[in-house]
Amino acid sequence: MKRMLIGIIAVASSISAVSAQDHSANHLSQSVTSSGPADAQLVLDNTSVSVIHIRMAPREKTPMHDLTSRVVVWLTDAHLTDTLATGEIHDEHAKAGDVEWVPAQRHQGENLSDHPIEFIAIIPKQPAPNAPHH
Repeated sequence: MKRMLIGIIAVASSISAVSAQDHSANHLSQSVTSSGPADAQLVLDNTSVSVIHIRMAPREKTPMHDLTSRVVVWLTDAHLTDTLATGEIHDEHAKAGDVEWVPAQRHQGENLSDHPIEFIAIIPKQPAPNAPHH
């Protein structure tokens, strides 16, 4: 399952040049980089999903920002804190290859290590109200 997700990400990365030309992709790219980690690159955006490659520098802190629900695929080992808008703080550890569901939330984060951390965020989009369901 993890290998399949990483393969999907690789395919998404290979077609990012075409997808990035879409107006909505450019809009999302701007919104991604205006909050959250400074190094966030949109690699795929279509009517079904947005895929973002995120890199946090050693000891980097992100400002408080809103997240939509997403799948996160960790590309590196990670140790970070996740501080929710309520003030609740979580000490998080991940291993390269871990896959997790992250619910919608308002939060800020900090990379606690002396090494950069990288992950892929896969953000599903809601189908249009009149779209056929399969």
